[in-house]
Amino acid sequence: MEAIQGRIVRRLDQLFRTGYPHPVNLFAALMLAFLPVLSWLSGEAAARVVWARLAGVGLSWAYLALWSRIRPVAPGWSRGIRHELYLLAQALVVAAIYALDGGLTRFLFAVVAVQAVYLIPVRRWAPFVGTLAALWLALYLAITPPGVPGASMVVSIGMYLLYLVFAALVTLTMLQQERESQLARQLLDGVNQRHEVLREYDRTVEHRAESEERERLARTIHAGLVSRLSALEGRLRDMLAAGLPGYAAVREARLEAKAVLGEVRSAVRTLRPGEEGAELDEADTPGRFAGPPDPQAPLKLTDPIRVYHVWNAGVLAVTAGVMLVAHWVAGDPHWWRVLLLTILLLGAYAGASVSPVPYAWRAFFVVAQAALILLLVWTTGEPLMNQLFLVVSAQMVFLMPGGSRGVVAAVAFPTLLTCASLVLIGGGGAVPPLSLTVAFGVTYFFAAVMAQMTRLQLEARTRSMLYAQQLREVNRQLEARLVEARRMAIARERVRMAREIHDGLGHHLTAVIVELQNAEALAGEEPDAAAAHVRRALEVIRAAMRSSAEMVETLDRFDRPLPRAIQDLVTRWMQTTGTPVILRVDGEGGDLPAAARMTVFRTVQESLTNIQKHARPTRVEITLTRLPDRVTLRVVNDDLGRSDRAEAVRSGFGLVGLRERAQALNGEFDAGPRSDGGFQVSLSLPIGL
Repeated sequence: MEAIQGRIVRRLDQLFRTGYPHPVNLFAALMLAFLPVLSWLSGEAAARVVWARLAGVGLSWAYLALWSRIRPVAPGWSRGIRHELYLLAQALVVAAIYALDGGLTRFLFAVVAVQAVYLIPVRRWAPFVGTLAALWLALYLAITPPGVPGASMVVSIGMYLLYLVFAALVTLTMLQQERESQLARQLLDGVNQRHEVLREYDRTVEHRAESEERERLARTIHAGLVSRLSALEGRLRDMLAAGLPGYAAVREARLEAKAVLGEVRSAVRTLRPGEEGAELDEADTPGRFAGPPDPQAPLKLTDPIRVYHVWNAGVLAVTAGVMLVAHWVAGDPHWWRVLLLTILLLGAYAGASVSPVPYAWRAFFVVAQAALILLLVWTTGEPLMNQLFLVVSAQMVFLMPGGSRGVVAAVAFPTLLTCASLVLIGGGGAVPPLSLTVAFGVTYFFAAVMAQMTRLQLEARTRSMLYAQQLREVNRQLEARLVEARRMAIARERVRMAREIHDGLGHHLTAVIVELQNAEALAGEEPDAAAAHVRRALEVIRAAMRSSAEMVETLDRFDRPLPRAIQDLVTRWMQTTGTPVILRVDGEGGDLPAAARMTVFRTVQESLTNIQKHARPTRVEITLTRLPDRVTLRVVNDDLGRSDRAEAVRSGFGLVGLRERAQALNGEFDAGPRSDGGFQVSLSLPIGL
């Protein structure tokens, strides 16, 4: 028995958590199949002939067959009025059943209205449901016997409209929940994208930031210094063209070179962290990354708790309010008792609804409401007052533990109280208490199911809002980390550029100043030697200008694969020197990290520069090899050069800078003469798989 009960409960739980069309249409099928029978058992349609009852049941099962055929394709129909026609066919079947049987089958119109929310656009839903309500009202007035009290008719009409509104609101909350779920998915997609960007920031954010900062700094420094270097070059060229340089002219040139060196050092201090002016300014701050849209505020009309309170307040107002007015109009001397009990009932409901309320107090207020409803039924003698237990049933769903067991308890408890109240008042005299108990039990089931769906929607919305809040916070943190990664990349690039400037332009300008100092010292006594020093200073200035230009040209080279950039460098070098170069590339190097590509390129560049300055080779061999876990470079020339410059080449300032670059990347660098003659530069850098 427990196993069977467990399976039923699990199936109910699964039903409540399934989207359209299964819960709604299954509920419609059950109501269409069993409501005529329950209406018959309750005695509401006792005057109907047997064939009419059978026809009602037959129409119900005919609807089930029709629904099983249409349901799979109905949601996929094109826009237009096809959905309206489909629902109109349902409404006609329901109208026929209600006309033949009456009674509880009035709830079937609410089921059609719920489906209309799913299948009909919002702008056409109200006219359609209004037509449905008018059809039901006309049928109700047509089949209602003349002797039915007016208060009972008002309560029946009001409750039907209330069911209609409640069903529509619950369905709208489902649609709102779907929109919130879509928003949560958008937020999740945004977070996943930012996480992916952050995970790959070495090749995206960092590389882009370094490239932008490198281009900005290189072009700015090049534009500022190239004019000063050009002016200094022109001064020295004019000095040599005029004959032997004089002391005053050399001194002015030396002071100008010293001023240019001061500007270079000032730029280096600005770029290095911890120095004055080294902080990132506002223009360096990267823009915010575009995030997913903020969640829209939920419609007040579709808030689950608001729907829940609208339903309960509507039941209290329609049932207790109408009966109170009826007793007052009829001149009942005990109408004040009904008023007092109604006020107490409203107070108990308000006490159970105020948030936050301890669980024990909520249970107390629900039990108090049940007791007050029993007193109202006993005081008025009206079986319809048992409809107030709908409020108790709905509240019990929220009060009881989660799952379908709470729904079962929320139906069983008010049904037992209804049976007791009907036995107490004799069922109103005309209808057996057991039949009325069955009839009211169906309405409690409807209320409990709708309340359970509302509860699940409220829980889902709460989870969705919390999930969205967490996703937005994660998104904010990822965005902040991306911004910080970009700022750190810019800072690192500034340090690297400072080293480039110091090692390149600084070295050249220092050499210029030394040469001009020697020329200044020899200008009076040995003008020919002074002129030689000026010529060497002029060559160094031209080398500095080429270095500055190459720093800018390098920016464009790395938009292409590394082998092609090296090939372009080799081609220009061969055109300048006339020395052949053999370039071998094994594997592809275009997808190397930016730092590794720059180090490889600078190593080739510095090696060719040293060969041009210190050697007279017949050929040069460059081998670039890309392995799965590292990249290697080997530059070999077949002439060591002059013996007095061998040690200077091996420990030159440029090679020291290359060694530092390699060590910064956990790589290996070596440079020195070969045993069989010549000079070799070797580089090995680890790379990720």
